[in-house]
Amino acid sequence: MKRTLWTILLAALLLFAACAPKAGPLILPNADEITEVRLEYGDESVVRTGPGWIELLLEKMAAAAPTRKASVQDIPDQEEMAAVHFVMEGGGENTLFVYPEGGEWYIERPYEGVYETDQLLWGMVTDLSE
Repeated sequence: MKRTLWTILLAALLLFAACAPKAGPLILPNADEITEVRLEYGDESVVRTGPGWIELLLEKMAAAAPTRKASVQDIPDQEEMAAVHFVMEGGGENTLFVYPEGGEWYIERPYEGVYETDQLLWGMVTDLSE
């Protein structure tokens, strides 16, 4: 009897986890509103201002797919991670985080959602060479 109850409880939990809603679409700023992109990876950072590079970055990020993973803190709890800070014309800043996990790559917007991306984006945001 106990085994049946545990089996039913486990099945219910798995069903609940599978039915969790996906994140909404990843909303990105318009390229013409961004004055610069500041990338931080490890102890290093670089500022990118080239419009072509910024448009390519936004294009790669827009292709990310929503996941059912929850974003529940200010900064993801990942050992290896890059921060992408979009500095806006009006002085505001929009920050996203990119990180690998279990052979996959993700973009996370704190408290809004986690999106699956690819290794090419990871390479773009961790290449801090001038």
